[in-house]
Amino acid sequence: AHYALSACNGCEMLEAFRGKCSFRRYLPNKPARYGIKIFGLCDARTYYTANLEIYPARQPPGPYRHSNSSKDVAIRLIAPISGIRRHVTMDNWYGSIPLARELLQNHRLTSVCTLKKKM
Repeated sequence: AHYALSACNGCEMLEAFRGKCSFRRYLPNKPARYGIKIFGLCDARTYYTANLEIYPARQPPGPYRHSNSSKDVAIRLIAPISGIRRHVTMDNWYGSIPLARELLQNHRLTSVCTLKKKM
């Protein structure tokens, strides 16, 4: 597949949902407080979505279990653009110096993110 993404955003969204679902989230600071949390990789100019991942919260043990750490989620999201020299902007949930180094060294992607001050 060809991806013409020039500048990408790693973002998280809350899709409003009030039904019964084991991975429905409650986020009080969002307009729709209940919903399904989704991570996405989108083009900053065209809003084209290159990759999405639903946040499953706790997962049962087994072969399909994935890590929900911010670094692992970010690496899975950037898979479609890995190695094609793009720029990724991320919020502070993803932001870390080890992730920025890995994106640059292993995936040839530059990145900008906000970092949390360690307390």
